[in-house]
Amino acid sequence: MILLWLSFVLVVDVLANRRLNGPISCIAKNCVSEFGKCVKDSKCRAAMLCNMKCEFERDVDGCNLICELTYGYNNTRYTEALGCATKNGCIPHAADDGKCLANDTQTISNLTTMDQMKGKWWILKGLNCGQKDWPGGFDYFPCQRDEFVPNRTGSDDTWLDYIAYCGGKNNTCTTNMVNTVATARMSSPGVMRHDYLDAPLLPQLEFWRVLSWPHPEWMLYIYCGTTPINTYAGGSVVSNASRTIDEIPPWVEKIFIKTASEYGFDYFGMCISDVTECSD
Repeated sequence: MILLWLSFVLVVDVLANRRLNGPISCIAKNCVSEFGKCVKDSKCRAAMLCNMKCEFERDVDGCNLICELTYGYNNTRYTEALGCATKNGCIPHAADDGKCLANDTQTISNLTTMDQMKGKWWILKGLNCGQKDWPGGFDYFPCQRDEFVPNRTGSDDTWLDYIAYCGGKNNTCTTNMVNTVATARMSSPGVMRHDYLDAPLLPQLEFWRVLSWPHPEWMLYIYCGTTPINTYAGGSVVSNASRTIDEIPPWVEKIFIKTASEYGFDYFGMCISDVTECSD
């Protein structure tokens, strides 16, 4: 999500007051201080360089997400620089990633409270896998899980979702585990609203729409999200008991195959994750 101009050369250009157009002139006008402080901070600088390299990757959004959560996570300088650029319209709108496949009226009706989601849920199949029109590959990160816990400091209906995964694909981590957190609440039956708390570009809002939950341990949902500069989407088969899709009961899988077809995606085309070796 962070574009090529997030590099040393471009920041130096800004600080030198060169006459540049587009994002650079916008930063030069509005965010010189924030980007100058970012360059002087080692972690913020590392996040910038990582983002710059992502511009040459096909899964640019997924790559940038790993940069943000590895080097830029909870880094004030990084957040302030991106916040200033976003507030002043210096970051161009990025291409949307994926297609939102369901709305709030198409979900199941038997999921009504966050208590029903308590605990860890492992992502075993994913929809956004880096294929055409779904380049982010968000659902193919290894070792993905969500852990839902009550939010003791918030309202009774708001929980926290502690999200963990690593960069990589094909069940192989190429980074350390990264973490992020969102508040989660039921906005309507079968719909979980996620408001991310620590993303560098806020607000980041995500709706999980549960399409099928025929077994207490197996669920199929799609998600649709927005950031200040783009929209994204995906979907997952998750389990709160199994670590491999091979353990899914055949009758449950049959339901998921039919449901996926009804919502316009191929169950067998989803990428598979084996999380048996992932840390709990």
